[in-house]
Parts: sequence; structure tokens; C-alpha cells
Amino acid sequence: MEGRMNKYRQLSPERAIVWTEKSPKYHYNHQQQHHEARKVPVVYYLCKNQQLEHPHFIEVPLSSSADLYMRDVIERLNVLRGRVIASMYSWSCKRSYKNGYVWHDLCDNDIVHPAHGNDYILMC
Repeated sequence: MEGRMNKYRQLSPERAIVWTEKSPKYHYNHQQQHHEARKVPVVYYLCKNQQLEHPHFIEVPLSSSADLYMRDVIERLNVLRGRVIASMYSWSCKRSYKNGYVWHDLCDNDIVHPAHGNDYILMC
């Protein structure tokens, strides 16, 4: 009788597997790596006393899949330089036009057009 009981007490390999889950911290970090936004380089010029300062360089994460919006640039500037800097100025982007270029005035929801290729140049 005991022999029969021991036979039933033995576990099959499938039943011996212990289920483990990764911690929520792992899932959070893993999702962040896959959903990290693409960043584009932006050069911008600030004006002081009607003179252009030296160029500044930032990398701006895109909120949409293809286009850079002015609100993305403003959010990035708010993080890097404080909330006041972006709201103090009106912004324009350099855009190619025929054989030269023009400055295109921008609002928060406007698309920032590249000057040449993927070069984004802003001025205030």
C-alpha cells in the first residue's frame, strides 16, 4: 500500500516548475527602452539688445512619429532653461526658399520645418 502512495507522491516535471515573475521595475525600464522617443538636433539663436547671441544646441524628443512641433522645442527649453525663456520670445525657423532662405514665424502648434535635410534652426 505504501509503495502505491509513494508512486503518487512523486511529482511530474511539469508540476515541479516554479512560476516566477519579473518585478514591476523591470517591466517599467524595459518599456521605456522600447518606447524612447527619437531625438532631433536643434540649433537656436537668442537675441539680446537686437544682436544675435552665439548658437545654442539642444536635442529635442519628437512627440509625433515624423514631425517636430514648436511645442516640443518649448517643452525641452522649459526643462533645460526654465519656464520663462521660451515664453519671453517669439520664434521663427529658418526655411529654404527658392535659391535662399526665409524665416518662418511659428506658434506652439506649428510644425518646425528643417532648413536643409534634418537641420533645424530657430531664432527668436
